[in-house]
Amino acid sequence: MYSRTNRRHFIQMAAISVTSLVAPPVLAAGRTYQPRNEDDSPKLELCRLRRREYADGGTNCIYARQSGGKDAVIRVDDAKVRCQAEYQCKRDQ
Repeated sequence: MYSRTNRRHFIQMAAISVTSLVAPPVLAAGRTYQPRNEDDSPKLELCRLRRREYADGGTNCIYARQSGGKDAVIRVDDAKVRCQAEYQCKRDQ
């Protein structure tokens, strides 16, 4: 003789098996990852602080580019400004 728990366990397993066999297939379309075009994103490089110049009530922070091209200059209209040590600047092309 089967006990109640064995019979209940058998019925549960049978129900799960039948449900998994009868379940309809998924009809939703999947999404595919498509990277952005690399030409659209700005090219960046590391710029490090070369020097700071005070002129006309403002500060010019002059940065040397990692690639060695033309220096990047950021003008701040305040005489008492600390320039960042380095930042990601747009690549000079």
